[in-house]
Amino acid sequence: MHLKRLEVQGFKSFAEKIVLEFNSGITAVVGPNGSGKSNISDAIRWVLGEQSAKTLRGGKMEDVIFAGTEHRKPLGFAEVSLCFDNTDRTLPIDYSEVIVTRRVYRSGESEYKINKTNCRLKDITELFLDTGIGKDGYSIIGQGRVDEILSTKSEERRHIFEEASGIMKYKIKKQEAEKKLEMTSQNLLRINDIILELESQLEPLKEQADKAKRYLSLRDDLKELEVSVYVENISKLKSKMQEIENHYTTIKNHIDTESKKLEEITMLNQKKSHTLKDLDEKLERAKEKYYSLEGNLERCSSEIKLNEEKKINLKININRLNDEISEINKRIEELCDEEKERKEKVSYLKDRYLEFNKKLEEYNKKLKSLLDNLSEDEKYIEKLKENIMNKFDLQGDKKSQANNVKNHIEIIQKRQNSIENELKGLSLEKDGECIKLKDLKESISNTENLIINLREKINDYKNKKTSVNNELEKLKEKQNNLRSEIHVKVSRHKMLSNMESNLEGYTRSVKMVLKACKESSEFGQGIHGALVQLINVEKRYETAIEMSLGGALQNIVTSTEEDAKRAIGFLKKNQIGRATFLPISSVKGRYFDERVLDELKRQEGFIGVASDLVNVDSLYRGIILSFLGRVVVVDNLDSGIKIARRFNYAFKIVTLDGDIISSTGSMSGGSKNTKESGILSRNREIAELKEVIEKLKEDEKNLENKITGLSKILNTLIEDISIEEENLRNKEHLKIRDESHLMQIEENIKRIESKEDMLKQEIVQLKKQEENTQKELYKYLEELKEIEEDIKNTKEIVAEYEVKHKENQYFKDLINEDITQCKISINSIKDNIQGVEDALERILKEKDNLKNSIEMKSLEKENSYKEIQSLDEKNEGLRNLIKGYEEEKTGKTLEIDRIIEEKKVLEEESSDIIEKIAKINKDIISLKEEYGRLEVRKAKIESEMEAMQNRMWDEYELTYTNALEIKKDVDNINKAQKRINELRNEIKELGYVNVAAIEEYIKTKERYEFMSVQRDDMENAKEKLQKVINEMVSIMKRQFMEQFKRINESFNTVFRELFDGGHAELILVDKENVLESGIEIEVQPPGKKLQNLMLLSGGEKAFTAIALLFAILRLNPTPFCVLDEIEAALDDANVYKFAQYLKKYSTSTQFAVITHRKGTMEIADTLYGVTMEEQGVSKVVSLKMGDTIN
Repeated sequence: MHLKRLEVQGFKSFAEKIVLEFNSGITAVVGPNGSGKSNISDAIRWVLGEQSAKTLRGGKMEDVIFAGTEHRKPLGFAEVSLCFDNTDRTLPIDYSEVIVTRRVYRSGESEYKINKTNCRLKDITELFLDTGIGKDGYSIIGQGRVDEILSTKSEERRHIFEEASGIMKYKIKKQEAEKKLEMTSQNLLRINDIILELESQLEPLKEQADKAKRYLSLRDDLKELEVSVYVENISKLKSKMQEIENHYTTIKNHIDTESKKLEEITMLNQKKSHTLKDLDEKLERAKEKYYSLEGNLERCSSEIKLNEEKKINLKININRLNDEISEINKRIEELCDEEKERKEKVSYLKDRYLEFNKKLEEYNKKLKSLLDNLSEDEKYIEKLKENIMNKFDLQGDKKSQANNVKNHIEIIQKRQNSIENELKGLSLEKDGECIKLKDLKESISNTENLIINLREKINDYKNKKTSVNNELEKLKEKQNNLRSEIHVKVSRHKMLSNMESNLEGYTRSVKMVLKACKESSEFGQGIHGALVQLINVEKRYETAIEMSLGGALQNIVTSTEEDAKRAIGFLKKNQIGRATFLPISSVKGRYFDERVLDELKRQEGFIGVASDLVNVDSLYRGIILSFLGRVVVVDNLDSGIKIARRFNYAFKIVTLDGDIISSTGSMSGGSKNTKESGILSRNREIAELKEVIEKLKEDEKNLENKITGLSKILNTLIEDISIEEENLRNKEHLKIRDESHLMQIEENIKRIESKEDMLKQEIVQLKKQEENTQKELYKYLEELKEIEEDIKNTKEIVAEYEVKHKENQYFKDLINEDITQCKISINSIKDNIQGVEDALERILKEKDNLKNSIEMKSLEKENSYKEIQSLDEKNEGLRNLIKGYEEEKTGKTLEIDRIIEEKKVLEEESSDIIEKIAKINKDIISLKEEYGRLEVRKAKIESEMEAMQNRMWDEYELTYTNALEIKKDVDNINKAQKRINELRNEIKELGYVNVAAIEEYIKTKERYEFMSVQRDDMENAKEKLQKVINEMVSIMKRQFMEQFKRINESFNTVFRELFDGGHAELILVDKENVLESGIEIEVQPPGKKLQNLMLLSGGEKAFTAIALLFAILRLNPTPFCVLDEIEAALDDANVYKFAQYLKKYSTSTQFAVITHRKGTMEIADTLYGVTMEEQGVSKVVSLKMGDTIN
């Protein structure tokens, strides 16, 4: 990982956006004092989460936003982004490039982002934990951090050592665990308070519940007297309803007729619309063709233009070729002149040759004339001398030949030595290449084995990944299905709970009484709740019990008649309808005697007595018996009829489907009323749903844990595959490189062996040549011996006549010398003639080459002319195409106009149809208005009927059907009303009864038990948290001490290297409390005594702090490090040492150095200069070291 770039906008003095690119090595930021260069390090510290404005050299956080100048307005926000290359996944995030951004507004709002996604400061802090990067890490070292290291307070030095030792993540986790422990303790206190409060509520609630159970008895008599009046009124309203229904049907038939007409016309309109759509498509296609033709025209024109440009280029090429041919012709002319000059020189030399030959002939004639004039003795001597001269000539020739042979032998021997040396060198080179070849083959073999292993490993990982992925997909699909099921169940549970909480399905009067009980515990005393809330029924018996109880399900159970009376008074006072109350103290039930019950049990289809199928508190047993004690539940209607006949209709019978046979012999049945049945089944369904939801959530949690575990395994496998694939690519690249190198070495060996063979063959030939030449030399030496012997003998003879013939010999010698000179001159002239003829041959060759070049260029010129002609022909063809396209374009224009005209006609026809549709719609609306008026009348009657039924339901909890069943003839309505008043007074005298106290008592008890379990869970959690904290403390102590020891040793080593000797040591102040202990620094510079850090000079202290920084980087290199003028206090010599050490570490750590020291600047790979061209506004200029500076 390394830092790629820093982007700053609106931060401190950087009014405009600046971007600093960071390459590997050292980047230096320089600039005069006050230019804003230290704002760079402040920006990096700030984006990494620095919260202290003081550390950032400000008073408050808004001070980091550009405040404006005389010529610039203040900015509204400051933003800094750091971009990291995370290819090696040093940061625990699955991105190759990570951008961390922080933005602050003048309003005080802050934003943190990772890769442009909003996040928390905590996320950024955790991202860089134990990397050394962070606002408090050792990756950003400024003068303040140096002061912290040099501080007299040893505790202030701890943080840098904690970061370096890698315990920061444990420290943060420990702090979080301690916070959770504190929260758990606080929650435990609150839970204990709640438990005490619940204990104080339980006893009073129990008393209220007992009182409520005495209420529920007076409602039945009241119900029987008032139901008949409602039934009569409802019958009259039903006859009116029938008349409206007849008229309603007539109007509906008219509407249907008009609707059919409308449908036919609408179909016609749709056909027109389809036709219009087809025309639109045709028009679109025609336009597309039109535009295509325009494109073709433009393309042809462009091609013509391009061909014209090619022609121009070809003509330019022809002109260039003409110029080159002209230059070549000039060169040919120059060569012709040179040829002529050489020929003249040859002619001159030949004339000179003939002249010297002529002289030689003359000398020979003179010699002959001189010899002819000699006496016979002289002739004899001359003959001898001539013989000697011939022998000398022959001797000279032989010596010359022998010397040539010797020279040739020396050349051969030198060549042999040279070849032998070369062979030795080739042998050494070959041995070296063979060693390299062997090493490379071993390396390739090892690499191939590694590649095979890696591929097998990757395939294994991929198979595992596929298996895990398939399993994960199955689990996720299962999870989605489970979540959907939970969502459905939760929605259903929530709906039912809301319905129960809002008392939906209850009459208004019952709702108001039950709500009043919840709101006022005083009012609720003695009122136990609606009967439906106090009973539980198995699902299979629900319909039968609902039909048996009917409206009684909503009867309110009270403890006494006084409680019921008080509740009735509440309803009267607030004018909110009527309700039936069941005082426990007065409502008594009846049950079958044992004989009848035994007989019933023997009947086919008998299931049980209804009261026995209801689960209810014994307190309400009498009330249940009053309704259900004489009701028999059977399996079906057939069984019910048989049993009713058997017992002469002595009691009510109800089937599991809800069909009822009354004691009067009447039967009722049909579909179930969902409104009534929902109230009873609702509580049971809520409880069942709660259990199901808890089970499903438990299943989801287990599934989530499995998915999380598999996801972790999958991520690990993906990471492993990525790492191994990268390793595989590296190994394959290494193998390819080695194989390429191997082929190169094999080629080198073949080349060396080929050269060796060639040289060895040459040595063999040279040895044969040397042997033959030695033989030739021996032959010449033998011939020379013979010639020398002849010369010796002849000289002896000549010596006798030498005096006598001295003068003649002198002349003869002179002539011989002249002859020799002539011969030398002749040979010299021959050589000159040969040289001139060679030059002539070179001139002729160059002339031939130039002529060939002229031919080639002429051919190229001819081809250019042909290509120009071809381009002209192409252009002519393109112009013909353009003409055709233009004609076709004209045709398409006419086609488009025709389609537009057709479309216009169709649109007019469609408009007429739309008018017809509007008229029919108007007629239908008129009919529907009449239909609506009938519906209003119908609704009014229905409303009146419903109001009567609601009043009957509110007051007696009976439907119309149920009312018909219990309706009785009333002879005297006044007497009945008087009796009703008496009953109501009796209920009122019961007083206020809190029926809800029963349920409240149960809930309070359940909550008490739940809170007790929660208290136990929290105490266990508290123990676990304490154990985790203790374990982390143990890990932190061990890791800190291990790393502290290593840092101490590294510090001493680096200190000695930087100070050229001496000793340095880190000392824990409190060894018993290593996690809180301060750290002292004791140093001994060379030639000084061991002393405390504070006794050193300013430069020594700064250099010691730098040594400590390098010691930490030596052990735990951070990906990048920002140093802000930490070497400011050093002298030049120590700055040089600091710079060299910085250069050394730059191979493993990327450095950004803010400096004004020359020594530091010199080793930087990149320089950024910070200036203030405009007062108060910093600007940045960059310079890569090695760039030329003018």
